[in-house]
Amino acid sequence: MLFHRDDIPVGARADCTRCGAELYRHISNSLDRSLALYLSTLMFMVVANFYPFITMQTAGIKATSLVSSGGLALYQFGMGELGLVVFLTSILFPLICIVGMIYLLIAVRFGTLPPLYAPIYRIIKACEPWSLLAVFMLGTLIAAVKLRALAQVIPGLGMFGFVMMLITYSAARASFDPEVLWVKCKVKQLDSDEFPGGSKEARVLTCHTCGLLRPLDSNLHQCERCGAGIHFRVVDSLEKTWALLISACIMLIPANLYPVMSVKKLGRGNADTIVSGVMHLMEAGLFGLAFIVLFASIVVPVMKLTTLGYLLYSVRNKSDWRPRDRTLLYRITEVVGAWSMVDVFLVGLLSGLVSLGLLASIEPGIGVTFFGAAVILTMLAAHSFDPRLIWDNTSLDPDGLPSNKLPKNENNIQALAQTQVPPSQTPAPSAEGRLEAQ
Repeated sequence: MLFHRDDIPVGARADCTRCGAELYRHISNSLDRSLALYLSTLMFMVVANFYPFITMQTAGIKATSLVSSGGLALYQFGMGELGLVVFLTSILFPLICIVGMIYLLIAVRFGTLPPLYAPIYRIIKACEPWSLLAVFMLGTLIAAVKLRALAQVIPGLGMFGFVMMLITYSAARASFDPEVLWVKCKVKQLDSDEFPGGSKEARVLTCHTCGLLRPLDSNLHQCERCGAGIHFRVVDSLEKTWALLISACIMLIPANLYPVMSVKKLGRGNADTIVSGVMHLMEAGLFGLAFIVLFASIVVPVMKLTTLGYLLYSVRNKSDWRPRDRTLLYRITEVVGAWSMVDVFLVGLLSGLVSLGLLASIEPGIGVTFFGAAVILTMLAAHSFDPRLIWDNTSLDPDGLPSNKLPKNENNIQALAQTQVPPSQTPAPSAEGRLEAQ
């Protein structure tokens, strides 16, 4: 759906009147704020990765781990592919995003776009969904609780750096307005009279990376601004999503049948599956921890598979039932899916930290490899599904009326009608004629 990009006050947010998604914000001093936060994040990242993360001490024996110890331990246990996933999602991808944004923002701060800004921005946008710092932190907290039964757990300076890195990284992403980059770009947005048709009939190409809009008849296959491939709808979206979804279902079967972790104390112990691990936590009285593991490891994967399967079925049958609610279901599925990786991080952290000889040891099981594959496949399935297909089958306007009853303004483009405005704010500078698409 097309909208005029209206003036909104500082701190306000403009939402789509049809599906409720955020279109844009007016962030005060976005450039300086986000640059300062990304620089702080980089400094905290150095502390987090080069100083002790967790220390475990018992019976005169001390074991210390770094952030990278989990991935290294999985590699040493013969699970190199899973160790690589842990390394990428907890260290490399966040590092690429942080360094890439600093490179772009410093150049813009001096009034220009840097060399190779387009491919760097595309790489950053591709890595952001896979930068799972918050999930890694949750895995760390669960690991610390589980380890209390074995030894004294002492957080190190690296953990403090990691917590601060997570806070500043989240704040930096929330403070960044992409417009600070694209105002320096020579490629301009088109005016509303250059787009044919009204809000329902408009046929536009939208770049998923930078948001540039072009009419469908422009015959573009590559974004003029960031160089990303553009398309009216994701090519073979339903087929790719079905294939990934079925593969994830297959992976979940051995993930729940085979053990994910073996805990040994004084040379004795049992291998735990996901379900038995939850039961043992309940028997130990750790009901809160058991609920978190149950939700992240069982409820979330099943919910994602069920929801995506329903969305695919509804689109395949051209259903026009409650498109806004189905779009909201998709957004929730996309957001919560990454949290299932907490089990993978947990096993990696425990395996890297607990190796106390005859006293205690924790080893990863083959089930965690299948589980990690299932989580990654469901995340890929969510990214390959095109939610615009939901709206292609509906004939309702934003107010639930037939689309042919929709009033048109002078340029046949629906005016922006919903903003969330904080009190006592002044409007932003004018942006007349610019468009946003959802």
